[in-house]
Amino acid sequence: MDPRGLRTRLTGASCTACGTAIPVDRIVILADRGDFAFVELQCDCGSRTMGLVLAAPDQDAPILDTADHPELDPATAARLASRPPIGEDDLLAMHRLLAGWTGDLRTLVDGDADRRAG
Repeated sequence: MDPRGLRTRLTGASCTACGTAIPVDRIVILADRGDFAFVELQCDCGSRTMGLVLAAPDQDAPILDTADHPELDPATAARLASRPPIGEDDLLAMHRLLAGWTGDLRTLVDGDADRRAG
């Protein structure tokens, strides 16, 4: 059940667990409603992911909702991808900050200068 050839057009979709590309023969179209479809991605690592595919203006490029960060716009995702990963020093610095913090989360995130770690 793949009259629009979605499986082939989703070639290169990556596993949400390990990041490797899902082979086309392990992409299952569960339901296709024209403007959207439900798919299952079965990775060789054993992970199974349900996904929603949306029709895009460019019919050759459907949009799969299993992107690394689907909540981010492309510019933000690119900016974050260029940053180094969080390391042990970052974790220890945050631990020290939070150990002395006396404010609430809102003042911590908003950067209220009157509420500093002690």
